[in-house]
Amino acid sequence: MFTFRPRPRSCRAAVRPAPAAALTASPRLAGAVLAGAALLLAAAGARADGLDTVEGTETNALVEQEHRIALRLDRGHAELVVQRTVVNGGPRHDQALFLLNMPRGAVATGLASLGLKDGRPSWFRADLMEAEAAAARYMELTGVAGYHPKGAALLSWRSQGFLALQAFPCAPGQPRTVAYTVRVPTAYREGRHHLTLPRVGTETLTATVVVSAARPGDRLFLDGKPISPGATFQLAQDETDLALAPRPSLALDGAFSSSSLGSGRALVALRVDAPLRLSEPPRNARVVVLLDASRSLPERDGAAALAAARAYLSHLDGSLVEVLTFDREVRPRHGRFVPAARAAADLDALVLPRRNGSRLDDALARADALLAATPAGLPRRILALTDLRARSALTPRRLGAIVKSGALVHVGVVGEGAPDLTRNEHPFAAPVRATGGLVWTARASARPGDAGAMRRVYEEWVRPLRIDRLDVELPGVDPSEVGFGEQLPEGKGLELLRLHRGRVARAVLTGELWARPIRRVFMPDPAHGRLWSALVFGSELLDSLTEPEMAVLAFRGGAVSPVTSYVASAPGERPMTLSLGGSAGGGSSTCEGLGGGLGHGGPTGSGSSFDHRAYLRAALQRAFGGCPPGPKSARVTLETTVDEVVDVPAVRLAGSDAEAVRQCLGEAAWSLALPGEFREQLASYDIEVSR
Repeated sequence: MFTFRPRPRSCRAAVRPAPAAALTASPRLAGAVLAGAALLLAAAGARADGLDTVEGTETNALVEQEHRIALRLDRGHAELVVQRTVVNGGPRHDQALFLLNMPRGAVATGLASLGLKDGRPSWFRADLMEAEAAAARYMELTGVAGYHPKGAALLSWRSQGFLALQAFPCAPGQPRTVAYTVRVPTAYREGRHHLTLPRVGTETLTATVVVSAARPGDRLFLDGKPISPGATFQLAQDETDLALAPRPSLALDGAFSSSSLGSGRALVALRVDAPLRLSEPPRNARVVVLLDASRSLPERDGAAALAAARAYLSHLDGSLVEVLTFDREVRPRHGRFVPAARAAADLDALVLPRRNGSRLDDALARADALLAATPAGLPRRILALTDLRARSALTPRRLGAIVKSGALVHVGVVGEGAPDLTRNEHPFAAPVRATGGLVWTARASARPGDAGAMRRVYEEWVRPLRIDRLDVELPGVDPSEVGFGEQLPEGKGLELLRLHRGRVARAVLTGELWARPIRRVFMPDPAHGRLWSALVFGSELLDSLTEPEMAVLAFRGGAVSPVTSYVASAPGERPMTLSLGGSAGGGSSTCEGLGGGLGHGGPTGSGSSFDHRAYLRAALQRAFGGCPPGPKSARVTLETTVDEVVDVPAVRLAGSDAEAVRQCLGEAAWSLALPGEFREQLASYDIEVSR
């Protein structure tokens, strides 16, 4: 575990970059240090135009030669691997200083430095360390001694959305390449995951992007136009919209996580995406439309009912339709099933004579009999357009006993007005719901200018377009704090990111497609937890986290944060004998030095003396405390390969055996998200915990 030296949030560490190193010590060295520090301090604020700054510590001859981004779009987020190459045109070794303006919500989650291994180019991946230890490590690696300086890079926090990257050495006349990984949340709308990017690069060099989709079958779009994987473009305009359309599916997509902060609190993240289409229209259906011709229905509302029926039938190509009008009697319009297009055309010329009586039940019975005679296995639908003003003998119970053919029934209470559909909780709703359909309040217009809106609105009588009666339950979370509303239309999404006192076991979404209940349970997803443990540093929750909580999240998510930085060097390289960390005066204060990762505040600690057993013991101790009552002590045996728990061979309990406790503690061990300090190819641990 780390110990922390509290530092006021408003206090930012002085930016003191490691200077460019010469091959041997030089009297000019101190001047180079001060010049480098002054240069970075002068540029320490984020540029108003959102562009990056790339400069050398000692000379203006260091320039950026290439800026490439491999962008991979996934559902809910994008990953950008940014590769940048500079060339030093000066006569001395120099340090490259990048001040990075990140896209909105973006977080850095990796760093690598290109160097030589056995004479061949090789990428050296960085380690995530607590910020002050990373800064000290970088200064050790970029010191001066009687042999060649070693390559190193440091990626550290300046403020939210603003990072600093330092790379050394940049040899005269030679290229120097570094790469960092960025993750950015996407926005889901209209069935696509959108990533909006600003202009990216410097004043003189724009970033070039190569884009791909993370999952097979997902499609890519650039500013609304389809593109192929591997497409290349430049981020040269003020706003570029990339989008990912998931492969067609009628199922909800999403992910949930509840990540411990080590403080009794948890970071809860939920994403739910309704597909572009929640359902498909029936194919080769048999449909009966019932039109109320009674006197109680005003003429204008009757015309609206005809317009609604036409809009409905426009979605039923390939289906066969009969139309029945009813008042005291039921009258077939065609005497047989006819193509939907013909039935719709007939409605254009239909004039409904108004008569006494409203035998909705008889009309339903006739429609049901017609459908019962159609081939088995074909979809059967009844649409009744009426004002539901019926005789008292027509009770909900009686209505519910009529339909026996298996037909799905919708009842529309139609009035003239702007096109709109809403659920109607009429007493007849219960028997109609039993068929799978609904009673609706419908507003319809026969005006030609409303034809497009009519077609869009009345598609909902053909297939469900939204989840209604929506509820998302998070055990232990007050429903009033969730506030998703009562509907989830297709192509839309739900998002939740919050801090909660205690673990949340699951997210349960319930609702209805028409009258059919749906239920989807989202269990904690470790990958989603790691993702949002990083992305939280680009969110508005940042200021609500304590520094110890930041450390837990940053190491779990592999993120640059106010308390963590990445430092890269070639494996096996030892620090220089002379460190160049201090200023000319050698003084320091709580706001001085490279420590803290160019940001405010940070933990103290050695960084290189990470205690693996202590980390495991603390994590399992917390989990043991949340397990069911029973044994007071336990021993967990687990094996790791690098940062993966590869096995949990045994969970031994002291005293009486309790299977629920054994299972709880075993699951906790399997659920561990180990930080990058776990590097051994294979390691075994026996961890004792108690409560």
